[in-house]
Amino acid sequence: MMKNIYEMLHTACTQNKDRIFFVRQNETYADLLKKVKQRAVLLAKRFGVKKGDTVAILSGNTPEFIKTYYAIMSQGAHVLMLDTGLQPSEHINMMKRTNCKLAMAQQNYFIPDAPAEMVDIEMADDTDENEFVAADVNRDDIAMMSFTSGSTGNPKVVGLTHNNLLSLCDGAQFYKDVILPGYTFYGFLPLYHIYGVVINIIVPVALSGKLLLQPVLKPQEFIKDFKQYKPEVIPAVPRIWEVFYKKIADTAREKHVWTLMRVIVSLRHILRAIGLGGLVKKVTKPVHDAFGGNTRVLVSAGATLKPTIRKFYERMGFVVGDCYGLTETTGPANFNFAFRRANGEMHYAGPLLGNELQIHNPNKDGIGEIWVRGNMVMPGYLDNDEANTAAFEDGWFKTGDIGCLDSKGRLIVKGRMKQVIVLDSGKNVYPDELEDLYLQNDEILMAAVFEYVLDGKTVPYAVFQVKPGTTIERVKMLLKKSNLAIAQYKWVRDFAITEDELPQTSARKIKHFVVREMLDNGAFTRAGK
Repeated sequence: MMKNIYEMLHTACTQNKDRIFFVRQNETYADLLKKVKQRAVLLAKRFGVKKGDTVAILSGNTPEFIKTYYAIMSQGAHVLMLDTGLQPSEHINMMKRTNCKLAMAQQNYFIPDAPAEMVDIEMADDTDENEFVAADVNRDDIAMMSFTSGSTGNPKVVGLTHNNLLSLCDGAQFYKDVILPGYTFYGFLPLYHIYGVVINIIVPVALSGKLLLQPVLKPQEFIKDFKQYKPEVIPAVPRIWEVFYKKIADTAREKHVWTLMRVIVSLRHILRAIGLGGLVKKVTKPVHDAFGGNTRVLVSAGATLKPTIRKFYERMGFVVGDCYGLTETTGPANFNFAFRRANGEMHYAGPLLGNELQIHNPNKDGIGEIWVRGNMVMPGYLDNDEANTAAFEDGWFKTGDIGCLDSKGRLIVKGRMKQVIVLDSGKNVYPDELEDLYLQNDEILMAAVFEYVLDGKTVPYAVFQVKPGTTIERVKMLLKKSNLAIAQYKWVRDFAITEDELPQTSARKIKHFVVREMLDNGAFTRAGK
């Protein structure tokens, strides 16, 4: 049994030494291991990094980030993941809270008067890999640390162990029937985020894959890469999949084939059975070509993927890995991932190996809080007994999210417990369900639904980002049509619109509380009665 994450890396690089790992740089697994060792020697010899120290990484998506990540762990030090989107004051707070010794950063992120020495992460390593010595690191040792919030109050620090990360590697093996050795993972998810770690740093190595890093978050750059490199696995946040969905729909409408396209893919099984599979392929091929023509697996991470979006891509012929989890659960505590295994059985959903998921105290509709237990759950928040007492019960981690399971065991996330809208009648309204419903309208680009009080009455209120030129009256008509699909008490009647993108986190989740504040401050155009 492997003791730590560096042993995993060493084994994978030895077994795949001549296989390409960094696609854009044309570097092999052997190159990766050599440079990890050189960076580790630099850390140990020049900066005195040793077991138990904390070393921060503050960088965009570069190969140096990944090499430094593994090098720090090889010395038994803790990697502190810093979000490049935060303010320097927040970075300073995080470094102080974790007694950070060193910060490996790109120069444009250097912080004046930082509490830790700032070192250029892109500096050349003029060290001898033969001087490398791996520290004695055990599975229960802390490997990396992330903060759940910024600089105010007492932010919680998530400490993930080598065991958590190795359990992720073990769990990833379940998907080797669909993610094959040599597949290229497209790496634009930020590496400092837990899903960037999972899908860009750990899993490609564990599954003998390749990695195509993209440091720029621009769709036009994605399209260029898809065309040139043709990746097989594209991970993204739900917001990106929504954008691509809207673009595909717009293009099909312009060609007057959108309705026909949806009908054909909905009947794809029947058409193939009667020998008309070529018709299905003709409809789906342009969509596959948009992703390079070689893509097999789409992964959604970092937030909830709307069921309608997942179904669309599945009908287009992609295998869609819709994962649910938090930093506290080392990312994917559960996967909705429909594919046929090598033994012929269909797999639809479930937690990774060694983990359990339950819907705690479900109501009559099967909806309750999502609890997770297993080898990917953190041992606890660091130095925070109060938070741990609130977060754990009988070994179960209480996520604070609510959801239910469908007939195939797929997890349907309804949202955060604190975001559930409780009407004056006592009925519950789930924002995620309504956002999914209204986003099916072409002219609505983003939707934020939240609890609001109007004239002393609690109502579900929505703020929509709409296409330029879309009027209040047009949105009223769209809502009236959409509302026919749901119970009347859930209807959104009160809303505001904007043509500007709604505020989001680094994982592209809408900041509902910020949207509400902006609404109160008059930032959006409100609909009249």
